[in-house]
Amino acid sequence: MKERVGIIGVGFEGFRPAVADLSTRELMFEASSKAYEDAGIDPRKEVGSFICCTEDLWEGWSITDEMVPDQVGGARRPVCTVPSDGIVGLGHAVMQINSGLAEVVTVEAHSKVADVVDKPAVENMALEPVYLRANGVNNDVLAGLEMSGFLARSGFSREDCTAVVVKEKRRALANSRASYAAELSEEEVEGAEPVASPLLKYDKAEYAEAGITLVLASEGWIRRRNKEAVFIDGIAWRSTTPWFEGGEMERARYASESFAAASKQASVKDVSSFDVMEVDDTYSFKLLQHMRSLGLGRRDAISMVEGRGSVVNVSGGSLGVGHFIEATGLHRVLECVLQLRGLAGRAQVKGARRALALSWRGNPTATGAVAILSR
Repeated sequence: MKERVGIIGVGFEGFRPAVADLSTRELMFEASSKAYEDAGIDPRKEVGSFICCTEDLWEGWSITDEMVPDQVGGARRPVCTVPSDGIVGLGHAVMQINSGLAEVVTVEAHSKVADVVDKPAVENMALEPVYLRANGVNNDVLAGLEMSGFLARSGFSREDCTAVVVKEKRRALANSRASYAAELSEEEVEGAEPVASPLLKYDKAEYAEAGITLVLASEGWIRRRNKEAVFIDGIAWRSTTPWFEGGEMERARYASESFAAASKQASVKDVSSFDVMEVDDTYSFKLLQHMRSLGLGRRDAISMVEGRGSVVNVSGGSLGVGHFIEATGLHRVLECVLQLRGLAGRAQVKGARRALALSWRGNPTATGAVAILSR
């Protein structure tokens, strides 16, 4: 039987709309130093491989991974760049450990997005240049069109999206890492300025900055060192056809297919197995779409948003905490790990033993990932 892989250390820094007092590299260093202290290891001696989830498009210069090794402690060891969401980086770490490449692997992801002068211009560079970018379409326009189609075909309503915003921003008040916590009324949410109808201002997660580092190890290493760990029971990611190229609107196939693959690895049947779920909510309707993709009908999805059964986004999600570009997936995992370790403070779910983290890389992609964790 293949050994499991466990998370033995976590570290983070920032979690503010803008971290003006730290550079990108300082943010990475602080998060990584805290992770190594939490794991009780020396990265210079005990980490066999390092992974950084970073994208040149957001960093502002090419081959940005050349600036990674010193910050994460990767001296004369493999340092691998994964230009994708943090959960995908986590999956690469699991594969490296399972293949025998290393027994201990570090995964780092960060957001220094406040340093980006023209964020829409960066986003638009990722769009197809002939039919989308040339016609003035941007990520929010794509989201507004998808939201309209989702609401028309899924049975969910504008009011359901409003409930998501109200609940998540309110839950974020209990999370010390949240930048956008608020007590909003339904009238305030639905009276906000439009972004791309029916998408309104509060339906979109606002950017924030943070550095997040996780330290993973093989089960054998964990036993020998007598370490505590949160184990990764299943992890998978998929890329499917986006809706504007013929994909579905009422569901996200990347989410359902990732969940099916991760669930098979973890021997999980459905979402009733989870005490905590951290599910992507880059836009309010995407949370509902992702929950439907996990096999939930409208009534069950809304019930979970209300806090009945498995708790969804008790952290406040991206709508309450902030959107961290490539580090968003690691944020989902971080919140799950803190819950499973009983360290979530006022947001703690009593007796949490199993958790699910689901990420989406954002428009214009149809790429997402799922990690299933247990303590």
